[in-house]
Amino acid sequence: MANVSRPCGLRPINQPFGNIRCNYYEAATGTAFYMFQPVDLDANGRVVVATASDATLILGSIVGMADDAFGPPDDAYSGYTPANPASVNSAGLVNLLIADDPDQLFLIEEETGGGSQLTATNVGNGASFTYTATTGNSMNGRSNACLDASTVATSTTQTLRLIKKLDKPDNAYGAYCKWVVKINRHRLSGMNLIAGNLI
Repeated sequence: MANVSRPCGLRPINQPFGNIRCNYYEAATGTAFYMFQPVDLDANGRVVVATASDATLILGSIVGMADDAFGPPDDAYSGYTPANPASVNSAGLVNLLIADDPDQLFLIEEETGGGSQLTATNVGNGASFTYTATTGNSMNGRSNACLDASTVATSTTQTLRLIKKLDKPDNAYGAYCKWVVKINRHRLSGMNLIAGNLI
């Protein structure tokens, strides 16, 4: 049976040693934010949408959104924060809850472009992510980030590291396979902090 396409962005799953660690960060408005969207920090320490390319640093992904008083965001939207929302804090910023632990594991769907589907031999390789059409789906509020199979390589410059195929009976290698990954180039990892790349 063929895999079903259900893009889930970069969705956190349990860490190897326990629960998901999350922290709130401020984010400037002007762009929409979606659930499970890969994000990074700008020079002001504020959350921005992560760039889909090799050698990109990532802070984590969005697991929650809050208005200016850390309450539920505007329920007029399907679980995402639109560009320029009405409810912002006194500095004109919104609050986003990010799964930001460097050891966090994530789930991501493999895209079908390029005709090169991944197999068990790719476990341990690096890969980047891409966005399908737009960065997010305004109908379900989720990110459209997916695993870019054409970028898989053994080098360390890729954004993500392939840990394993998700163990489910309805998940086979091939188009739309769901992969467990870890951020290979994490904004808060020891190497980036030592190199002075925190912001």
